[in-house]
Amino acid sequence: MQGLRALQHDVLERLARGRPLQETMNELCRRAEQLVPPVICSVLTVDREGRLHPLAGPSLPEHYSLALDGMRMGPDAGSCGVAAYFGEPIEATDIETDPRWADFRALALPLGLRACWSSPIRASNDRVVGTFAFYYPSCRGASPLDRTIVETCVHLCAIALEQEERKERIRRLAYFDAVTGIANRAAMEQLGESAIAAAVANGFGAAIHCVDLDNFKEINDTLGHRAGDILLKSVGERIAAIVKKGDIVARIGGDEFAVVQSHAASPADVGGFAMRLMEAMAAPFDLEEAMATVGVSVGIARAPDDGFDLRTLMRKADFALYEAKSSGRGHFRFFDPGIESRISANRRIWQDLKQAVDGGEFELHFQPIVALGVARVCGYEALLRWRHPRDGLRTPEDFLPVATKAGLLYEIGAWILNEACASAAALPPDARVSVNVSEVQLEKTGFARDVAAALAGAGMDPSRLEIEIAGPLRLDDNAEILSCLTAIRQLGVSIALDDFGAGGATLAHLRALPVDRVKVGRSLTQAAATDPRAATIVKALVVLAHDLGVATTAEGVETDAQLRMMRQFGCDEIQGFVVSPAQPLSAFLEGADGARPPLSLA
Repeated sequence: MQGLRALQHDVLERLARGRPLQETMNELCRRAEQLVPPVICSVLTVDREGRLHPLAGPSLPEHYSLALDGMRMGPDAGSCGVAAYFGEPIEATDIETDPRWADFRALALPLGLRACWSSPIRASNDRVVGTFAFYYPSCRGASPLDRTIVETCVHLCAIALEQEERKERIRRLAYFDAVTGIANRAAMEQLGESAIAAAVANGFGAAIHCVDLDNFKEINDTLGHRAGDILLKSVGERIAAIVKKGDIVARIGGDEFAVVQSHAASPADVGGFAMRLMEAMAAPFDLEEAMATVGVSVGIARAPDDGFDLRTLMRKADFALYEAKSSGRGHFRFFDPGIESRISANRRIWQDLKQAVDGGEFELHFQPIVALGVARVCGYEALLRWRHPRDGLRTPEDFLPVATKAGLLYEIGAWILNEACASAAALPPDARVSVNVSEVQLEKTGFARDVAAALAGAGMDPSRLEIEIAGPLRLDDNAEILSCLTAIRQLGVSIALDDFGAGGATLAHLRALPVDRVKVGRSLTQAAATDPRAATIVKALVVLAHDLGVATTAEGVETDAQLRMMRQFGCDEIQGFVVSPAQPLSAFLEGADGARPPLSLA
């Protein structure tokens, strides 16, 4: 039995050293065959679907092993298939006459295989994971020595197969996404690099497609995480269904996927794939409790045009994805250097904004508002400016979009509100101060309390403060915003719709929201002087507002002709360069002239 102990020692040592499974099992078979010649050994694995696959059989012809690959276990599937099916050792002492070999004897007999004894290999949970077989060149059963050797070999095979399953589970955890079953970011980084290098070396070219689901968060929030997981899995399946052999599909983030297109000879090839990808997402997804439609945005970088390594290409594809989403979603974009420049500039602004909030770099400028009926200043609009240490004075158009994405808008808006209320003390007591607020601020719980606190902190009469609703405002599911505006109005603060008829404010907002004033947008005001249709719209807006008991202010009035037209239309107030540009508060305090309208308004 010394040879058996040596076999056991050598196999265990191979397993401990992490030698390849097939190599170790072939060695086990060879060593067992040396102990009891002329026996031939084989090891088959059994998958979760009950199919057998050759793992080792160094003395069996290749065609014999290939013929068994994928064979389903069953009561008449030869010794190995039956042993796996019943989970018991099966001895066929005469293959030629054994009915369990009826479908396979023509395969075995020409090779001189006359008898077969197969034993199931069980995992620690008792599941059959394989079979170990002795083939004999004569009709016979197993000897006591055979049984001792097989018992040891089956035990060693069980250890080896379980170890391999554990390694495979670890590999799947490391390289496959648990939700979708496709490759994860780690696998993408490992496989993508070599795929791109090979494609470029062979002259095919390659492309990276970064894919982002456009409304995944809404589905996840409204239908639940299970629906979200089903959606992610379905998206992975649809992408995998359209890629070609050699392409790589991976989930690289929450709702982000990536594809390495390994044959991308021209922009047309790449764009064609992106179109097919977007078309594959067009059909609704069955999420069990509901059907959902999901759009995708795609950013693309190409090798070798945009880079040679995966990290560079992923970064540039991500830039292109950002551009695709910024242009309205549901698009694909190729990377170009201009995108990188714009995004780099925005990132610099992002970093600088964080410093600006803490470093006191913001300041307010004020633009006078003139009441046409009495030709005098009746209020001021507080407008944000950023005194950038490098770039000088910057207007909100330069940085507010970035501030919004950075999540700084509420913090900046709070500063504007408090600073504007504090500044009101230096202005005439009958002049109101208008402050722009965004949907982000109105949606935040407690914003009405913030307004009340700013008024109290500055000792400001609430009737002097006007909140201007700036930018687009959702009207669907807007109970929280309506409640917030109602609470602000109950404080005695007035509400205005900014940029009416030209920007985000519409007739629907005028009907739904508790407003005291509409401000005709600058572009509409300026067009009215030369465009009869625009003039008719402005005139109608003024009449409509008055019929609803709402005051009107025309923004962007820059010429005497525009001023006369607004007065003729019955507009209550104007603001614009014809009165004064926005200036620091000190400009209106240092001399009386800065606080009065010019004579042409009288």
